[in-house]
Amino acid sequence: MNTLARICLLLVIVLVSLSAYLRLAHSGIGCADWPDCYGRIGEPPAISQPAPAQDAYQQLLDESNEPLSWATPLHRLVASVLGLMVVFLAFLSVRNKRQRLISFALLALTVYLAVLGIRSGSLHDPAVVMGNLAGGFAMLGLLGWMVFSSDEPGNGDAPIRWLSVAAIAVLALQILLGGLTSANFAATSCRTLPDCHGSWFPDASLKAAIDLSRKHQVTDSGQAIGGEERLAIHKTHRLGSILTVLTALLAALVALRKDPRYRTAAWFVLVFVTIEFLVGVSAVATSLPIGLAVAHNWFAGLIMLALLKLLALSR
Repeated sequence: MNTLARICLLLVIVLVSLSAYLRLAHSGIGCADWPDCYGRIGEPPAISQPAPAQDAYQQLLDESNEPLSWATPLHRLVASVLGLMVVFLAFLSVRNKRQRLISFALLALTVYLAVLGIRSGSLHDPAVVMGNLAGGFAMLGLLGWMVFSSDEPGNGDAPIRWLSVAAIAVLALQILLGGLTSANFAATSCRTLPDCHGSWFPDASLKAAIDLSRKHQVTDSGQAIGGEERLAIHKTHRLGSILTVLTALLAALVALRKDPRYRTAAWFVLVFVTIEFLVGVSAVATSLPIGLAVAHNWFAGLIMLALLKLLALSR
């Protein structure tokens, strides 16, 4: 059962990475004329335009969709294999009377993500983006806990346990803020470091950015129209990154001083948090190439797994 859970965990890591790539590629990141086409939504609107402009835009759509010809079927294949394995994992949990709650939660998440994928017509719908992101990372966390909690017994270290829980909670919130940043096409709204065009804190327009029912207005060329809410959610994500780094580093550094058993997991937390922070800064400084954008999602998942391992050792 533990071996199957490990395989499922690896598949979820691949699936989260592919989902991030598909979401970002559909948004125009990595297309030939980026950032001009970043924030493109769907097909060109059916309006009267001069033929040359319409042809150029259609060519842009065709070019930007080339990478998806391999990513989409691979995503579906991995998701299908993972779904079957999760069903079998639930069956084994019932038969062995172990970790049944986690197994059925994973099964419910699998069904939810499958239905969301079938019924959702667009990767640009904020609710769809957040639903996929939250569901994927929830599966990652549950599988990580299933694997790590069965490895070896913990030593009941309450301070490390609570620091790990706090770091995981802050990280989960930061991942959701990252999803909202992506859903609002706000990843490149702040082009300066460390402030955002002379400002540090979001304003009241943040309320619009977290409204998942809001539909993006679109220009005649198919570009999403955004306003101050993009700056607000980007600033919030930046502030969240500082809090995430501080809480994760605190948990890791305290664990390093506590017990040699924590050493490996703590070092993984330190390394992954450092890389993730550098990737985030580099993404802003280099105008967000798609490789860095996907890596930003990937390392967030690795930080979660490292913190879960720390939590498992201290339970």
